[in-house]
Amino acid sequence: MTAQEETVAGAGTGSAVGSARLSDDQAISTYRLMSTSRELEVQLARTYADGGLPGWIHSCEGHEALAGAVALALREDDHLVPHYRSRPEQLGKGMSVRAIVAEVFGTVDAASRGRGGETHVSSVAHRIYGMTGVLGSNIPLGAGVAYASKMRGVDEVTLVSFGDGTANRGAFHEALNLAAIWRLPVVFLCDNNQYVELSRISDFIGVENIADRAAGYGMPGEVVDGHDPEALTDALTRAVALARGGQPSLVEAKMIRRRGHWEGDPQDYRPDDEPALLAATDPVPAYRRRLSAQRGVTDDVLAAIDASAREVVSDALTWAASRPLPTAEDVLGGVYHEEAGDA
Repeated sequence: MTAQEETVAGAGTGSAVGSARLSDDQAISTYRLMSTSRELEVQLARTYADGGLPGWIHSCEGHEALAGAVALALREDDHLVPHYRSRPEQLGKGMSVRAIVAEVFGTVDAASRGRGGETHVSSVAHRIYGMTGVLGSNIPLGAGVAYASKMRGVDEVTLVSFGDGTANRGAFHEALNLAAIWRLPVVFLCDNNQYVELSRISDFIGVENIADRAAGYGMPGEVVDGHDPEALTDALTRAVALARGGQPSLVEAKMIRRRGHWEGDPQDYRPDDEPALLAATDPVPAYRRRLSAQRGVTDDVLAAIDASAREVVSDALTWAASRPLPTAEDVLGGVYHEEAGDA
């Protein structure tokens, strides 16, 4: 077993996996979100390769378990402050596929009216604030959202997600420190996919687990298998419950990024034996098999979910490709303050 394989295989150590068992309906809903998340990544990558997509794509393949966990752990009135590789979290928080791809394609239908692109997806209606192309800058913003909830005296939790490399930036440490001091209703979620752009995480972080850093700020830290949607739901549900009581925490979801840092990345840095590891740890077929074996969900039901996911994503991409891009007036609108009566 390689060092990377050992890291991911041991991810669930210390977590109370299964203490909050999902109902059959919740499990099927989780798989539907995971299947949709995977299909979205597959079709976006294909569209980009065919030259049909502006800008870059940073694949979220391997992160699909986050979709169902976010959907079950957060309430509608809770907040999500994601990072740029977090489409599964956005789907889990309630954004439609169309809303996400409108932003990726930069159309006038996007929440930003085409200003954002892939790395700046937001939806105020779903209480999603972000993302940002500056790594780590969303973490103190998330702490600020949580601080606003505390000041207003409302029962709302903020989930802030970020990548493993970002845990080395100053904004990470500053935000965790303030959250601990002020006892903010926030959960910090590290999506540890084992790679910092083109390098292995082990070359950049000197601790075994990023979650171990939580102790330095007087807050709980937990490591969880990021490929397992039920373990991840369990960990996030408990962390959200702590946050509602004024106890911030750090959850590290260990997974493996299945594609390159960007589409077109040659991925020369991956070890030769990693394709076998990727096949063994793929979260989507693994959960599909689990639903069949443990819950008796039939192949027909699962196949119908997969077919629906393909259709929903294909329809959204076709629609987005046909929509107009913003005009200069659209892009500049809201940039400058205009007094009443200005020409």
